[in-house]
Amino acid sequence: MIFNPNGNHKTNVYFIVILILVGVQRFIYALEILGFVQDTYSPLQKNLRLGFYIVPVYYLFFKRLIRGFDKLKKELLHFIFPTVIIAINLVFFNSEINRLIFLIYSSAYFIVTLIMLKEFIYRKNTSMFQKKSYREIKTWLILMIILTFVLIIYSNYFLFSESSSQITLGTFYKYSSLLWLIVLIYMFKNPIVIFGENYLLKNIELNDQQEFLIWSRKRLKTIEEKDKIVYSTILNRIDLIISDIQILQKSDEMLSTTTFTADTLSKQLKIPRRHLEFVFKYYCHYSINDFSNLVKVNYAVSLINDGYLDSYTVESLGEKCLFNSRFTFSKNFKKFIGVSVSDFVNSTVKS
Repeated sequence: MIFNPNGNHKTNVYFIVILILVGVQRFIYALEILGFVQDTYSPLQKNLRLGFYIVPVYYLFFKRLIRGFDKLKKELLHFIFPTVIIAINLVFFNSEINRLIFLIYSSAYFIVTLIMLKEFIYRKNTSMFQKKSYREIKTWLILMIILTFVLIIYSNYFLFSESSSQITLGTFYKYSSLLWLIVLIYMFKNPIVIFGENYLLKNIELNDQQEFLIWSRKRLKTIEEKDKIVYSTILNRIDLIISDIQILQKSDEMLSTTTFTADTLSKQLKIPRRHLEFVFKYYCHYSINDFSNLVKVNYAVSLINDGYLDSYTVESLGEKCLFNSRFTFSKNFKKFIGVSVSDFVNSTVKS
């Protein structure tokens, strides 16, 4: 995660801190079980004050994942209270008061985190790009919130409990480690939850043999003066808009019912037509009209490869792909593929 080569990727450093904390705790506890150290290791028992720093780390991990990255200065404000607590404890230390403060403090942060999670689960008007990653991120959040809940329950129970610390600590590590194993397996099976949008952007590209050079991640020409206002407005969303369009390109339901025009695309993507036209003008190798016909032809090719013409006619195929006539279909097919429909079918059969 730290050395992810994607330049636009922002690493959620709070998750890295969490992994380090979790790993170090269990490593030291393992040393105790194997007899290399004598003392029971419990961060909250040895130094309760450190626990006050752990709480905002978990909160900021969720905040970055749900609401995105904020200014570092704002995030650092969450560590002021723990620092004040430590400063006070240097002069006045009372374990009972510390326990009560930690209970209120950790519970308050957890409630706020639950509110953020609820916002994420029930949010609306997400883009096509966000919809594609929504399920994986939601499952990831639920797994992490369960782990966080277990940590808060155990931490406060352990602070107020008079039972053997060895037993309670061992039980906690035993069951929470099983949860962490599930989380890590899910993380490696769904890299998007770690590497974010860049991983998805890379993997939703059209990679089949009919792929055409359609989009450019870099501007194709210098932005004209009249378009600079639009550019400044959508600068941070250009990749997402392109990715949303690419997702629509691969939707059989859309391709069989909707002709891609500036109006239909802007309505489907819920963005102003002016923004859409800007993206096509500076980041697409085709006009919107040619793009629409190209997408239809690509859809026709996929249907041919799936055996559509075994049961239907070429004219039916053109209608299926929303061309107005067989002539228009044949003309555009040869324009983009380079051969006629019949020649393409014959070459496919021979191969």
